Amino acid sequence: MAQFILPADDPLRLRASPADIALQHEVIADNGLLVGVLKSYPGLVAVVNRHRQIIFANQAFLDFFGVGKLQQILGQRSGEALACNHAQESEFGCGTTKWCSSCGVSKAIRNCQLHQKEDVQECSLTHAVTAQAFEFRVKATPLPGSQEGFMLLYLSDITDQQRRRALESIFYHDVMNTAGGVVGLSRLLAKDIQLDERQGRLLAMLQNSAERLTDEIAAQRELSAAESNDLEVSLKPYRTTVCLTWVASFYSHSSYCAKCVVEVAESVVDLELRTDRHLLNRIIGNMVKNGVEAVAPQGIVQIGCTDHGDEVEFWVHNQGCIPAEAQLHIFQRSFSTKGKGRGLGTYSIKLLGEHYLSGRVSFKSTLEQGTTFSLFLAKNT
Repeated sequence: MAQFILPADDPLRLRASPADIALQHEVIADNGLLVGVLKSYPGLVAVVNRHRQIIFANQAFLDFFGVGKLQQILGQRSGEALACNHAQESEFGCGTTKWCSSCGVSKAIRNCQLHQKEDVQECSLTHAVTAQAFEFRVKATPLPGSQEGFMLLYLSDITDQQRRRALESIFYHDVMNTAGGVVGLSRLLAKDIQLDERQGRLLAMLQNSAERLTDEIAAQRELSAAESNDLEVSLKPYRTTVCLTWVASFYSHSSYCAKCVVEVAESVVDLELRTDRHLLNRIIGNMVKNGVEAVAPQGIVQIGCTDHGDEVEFWVHNQGCIPAEAQLHIFQRSFSTKGKGRGLGTYSIKLLGEHYLSGRVSFKSTLEQGTTFSLFLAKNT
C-alpha cells in the first residue's frame, strides 16, 4: 500500500470515535437555524470536525454522490465519502497517502485550521468504483460560533467547466495555426505569382479575409481567457500615437472597413503609458468595429486621445446614435442591437479595459453629437 509511516499520535491518524461522532452530529442537528440554511443551500456542503470527519451533509451532497442516508457517511472523511480511488490505499484512510499532500480538499481544510479563515482550492479525483473523473472547487471555512473546531466544506462541481477550458485551449491553438497558415500562403502568393487585375483583387480579398479571421479567433480566445481569469497582462511602455496609428492602419486596410474611413484625429496627445499594448489595441479596435457597424457607407470613424491631467482618454467617435433603451444595456454580455449571436464587442471593451487595464470605460450617444466610446487610463499605469 502507498502510505506514509505515521506516528500513533499524528493528527492525520487520529479520528473521533463513533460515540463522539454521534454527539457531534447531534450538536449540529439541534441547531435548527443552521440545519435549515444548509438544507436549503442548493450546492454541496458538509460539516466536518477537526479530524476532517463528516458530521453533517445536506441532501444535495448526498444526492450528488449517490448516498442514500446521511448515516452511511457519518464519521468518514471527504475522500472516503466521495469514493476517491486513493482513499483506501492506506490503512489510515483519506489524507494519509502520498497523493493526499496535493489534494485540494486536504489543503483547504488544513489551511482553514491553521489560519482560522476561509480557504479555496481545486481538487481532482477519480471515483474508485465507476472510474469517473471529477473536478471540484473546494472552500473550507470555520463554522461561526463553533468551539469544537467544526468547519463548513463547500464543493462546486467544475468538471464540465474545466473540460470546456481544456477543449477551448486546444481548439483555439489548432484553428489559429490553420488560419495563420492561410494568411502566410496568401502573402506568398502575392509576392511570387504574377496576377492580372482581377486575380489581384481576389487575392487581396482572400488575404483580408484570412487576416480578419485570425483577428476574430484571437479576440474570442482573449475573451474566453479573460472571463476565466486566465488572461495574462504584460505592462510595457507604449506611446499613445503609436497605438492610434497602428489601430487606424490595421482597420483601414481590413475588410472591417470596406465602406467607411477610419482616421486619427489631428489634436491627439502624444504620451508614453505603461500598459499592455496588445490589450489596448484590442479594446480600441473593438470600439472601432462597433463604430464601423453604426455609420452609413462612406462614413467616418474617428479615433483619438485627450490629456485630462492624471488620466489619458482614448476615444472613438462615429455619427450614429444608439437607441435610448439599448444604451441601458450596452455593456451587458450578449446584448446587441444587431441581432442574436452578437454583443460581445462592447462587453469585452468593459471587461478588458476595467478589469485588466484598471481603467474606466464609458460612452455618450446623442442624435446631435453622435456616439463616443472612451477608455480612461491613469498616466502612471
